[in-house]
Amino acid sequence: MVDEHLRVKDRKNVFAIGDITNIPEMKQGYIAEMHANVAMKNIKMMMSGGKKKKMLTYKPGSEMAIVSLGRKDSLAQFPFATVIGCLTGLIKSKDLFVGKTRKTRGLDPKRVQD
Repeated sequence: MVDEHLRVKDRKNVFAIGDITNIPEMKQGYIAEMHANVAMKNIKMMMSGGKKKKMLTYKPGSEMAIVSLGRKDSLAQFPFATVIGCLTGLIKSKDLFVGKTRKTRGLDPKRVQD
């Protein structure tokens, strides 16, 4: 169980992210990454001596899911519609977000071996 700052219940300096949390939302990688960003900023704030009032609060967003159906097609479920085909395939199927993830971590998005 976590509080609104993603701290484990009854613990001041222990955080939990991803599937292990009790947050009522889909358990997906992009959501765990959002958890990680909030937890990281809160940990940095605590390490610099900041006050609890300045801690970020995690708020679940609208849910969506994208399932790759090969290199060009996918199925996407958004809060307002479900879409299938090559247009949604452009979102994920090209490289399954590997390039975006690598870029976010300061790596060359095109290079696959590091």
